[in-house]
Amino acid sequence: MQLKLYKRSSLLLGIVILLQLGGIILLLTNREKWLPYKIPVILAFVLLLFLINGIFSYYDLNADKNLIRKAVSNGDVALAKVKEGSFVRFGRDARLKNHVFWKLDVEIYDNDIKKHDAQIIEKFSLHQTSIPKGFVYVTYEEGKKDDSLIIPNMIIASIPEYKVLTDDYEKALKPKYLNAYINDGLILENYQDSLNRQ
Repeated sequence: MQLKLYKRSSLLLGIVILLQLGGIILLLTNREKWLPYKIPVILAFVLLLFLINGIFSYYDLNADKNLIRKAVSNGDVALAKVKEGSFVRFGRDARLKNHVFWKLDVEIYDNDIKKHDAQIIEKFSLHQTSIPKGFVYVTYEEGKKDDSLIIPNMIIASIPEYKVLTDDYEKALKPKYLNAYINDGLILENYQDSLNRQ
């Protein structure tokens, strides 16, 4: 899903650039019409540029978080076992921070503990140089298993309603959880590595 969001953001960025260039060309080719009102016109144009850039930046930086929030509030959550990961590409966000995309081979266990093999592409921090094996919680919608996103552990732990679900998974699968958290992008690591680092 993250790669789809990245491609969508790249397309939106292209549209934003074209709109800005179009606006500049329109102003330059019609100078005589707005020259008597140059200060308000230039101020309005600059404010419009800031507004368009702000909307794009908000979308680029929050699209995945909004999808996770929506899935968690709708109960579209499942447990996934990360088996391995392979590098896909580097990318950059609206704040010009670099990220790395990894393709993860996972087994997703739905709420009925039925296993579904999936491959999800996730956007990680540059600190993520390899993918550990273990369990994480993901967004899950039937029929769209490859569009899952990893949910940071803190989100699941902060919602008491999910205790019943996590207890069911722990009884059935005895999962060895990975620490999933945000630090300039998503980080996945074994809890022992997290403890050693701290």
